[in-house]
Amino acid sequence: MVWGTASRRREEHRVGALFLLWLGILVVCGLFLLLVPSVELAAVEIVVLSFAVLYGFGSWPVVRTVVSVTGFAVVAAAIMLPRVLRGDLPAVELVEVVTPVVLAAVVTYHVRRRDDAIDTAEALATADRRRARARERLGRMTSHELRTPLTIARGYVDHLAASEPDDQRREDLTTVREELDQLTRLADRLVRAVSLDLGAPDVPSDAAELLDDVRRRWSVITDRELVVRADEGPVALNPERLRAALDTLVENSVRYTGAGDRICLFSESYDDRVEVGVEDSGPGMSADLVETVNRGQSAPDDDEEADVSALLRDAYSQTGFGLRIVQGIARSAGGHLVAGRGTDGGARVALVVPRG
Repeated sequence: MVWGTASRRREEHRVGALFLLWLGILVVCGLFLLLVPSVELAAVEIVVLSFAVLYGFGSWPVVRTVVSVTGFAVVAAAIMLPRVLRGDLPAVELVEVVTPVVLAAVVTYHVRRRDDAIDTAEALATADRRRARARERLGRMTSHELRTPLTIARGYVDHLAASEPDDQRREDLTTVREELDQLTRLADRLVRAVSLDLGAPDVPSDAAELLDDVRRRWSVITDRELVVRADEGPVALNPERLRAALDTLVENSVRYTGAGDRICLFSESYDDRVEVGVEDSGPGMSADLVETVNRGQSAPDDDEEADVSALLRDAYSQTGFGLRIVQGIARSAGGHLVAGRGTDGGARVALVVPRG
């Protein structure tokens, strides 16, 4: 708020200085009209040109414009009229006095239209930032509110399953646990989807540090072998967005693999790009899904969202929503998503973003 007030004050001082300069030009031109009879046309043209230039750099209030321009026109007409009556000056020269008034009206109108358009754009941008922050808060709050009861419910289900002697009831409890896990993943995806609209600055991410952080968090909740292979250097992606993308890719790899399988988080630097992603030792993605990812779907409209998600889905990827989130994150950095086979024979999915 303090910064905004200081900025407005500086702008007011700048506009005030331009208006004073404009008044000085009017006074000088008025004196020339009075003292040098042969410069009527040049003086009026200087007034017209100076107004067009100065008013474009700082539009002062309309009342000041009307008073100053009208005042100059009246003074100029009063100086030139006796000369016209004496026959020293053609009567048509009086028409030139009207030119600054007409120009002032036209320029003021268009500059005001421009200022109104800028104010509208700024108001829309402010509202959009406010909505983005609200969406982020809603997503995080909703996810948090869902996670807590889900965690408690999963704990009770595990406790009941461990002490349940009946095989059928234990199988039923296992089904309940799987559904609770699905709801937990859905809550996580909600936060990742909100990450697409984060208003945080696009500061680069430290790839090695972020990959290790993702590995550490997932190693607590999965029985896969998680490793990191990272080249040194930054990735031109907001850390929150990159973390959301990697979480989604790790979640997909967990679905494609089994206990003890290997999941590798990698970062590879090249001359013109950086590739960050996940590869695993599972069966790999279907050929159709790999082709769809590499072909690169354009950003979907709302009515195309379901169709695109369906294209990014196979027997393992379920809804296809996760890959669409990762695609959106890659595009937000001017990059794209690639898929294929990894060094361990399983799926390899990477965000390819330009360097720098």
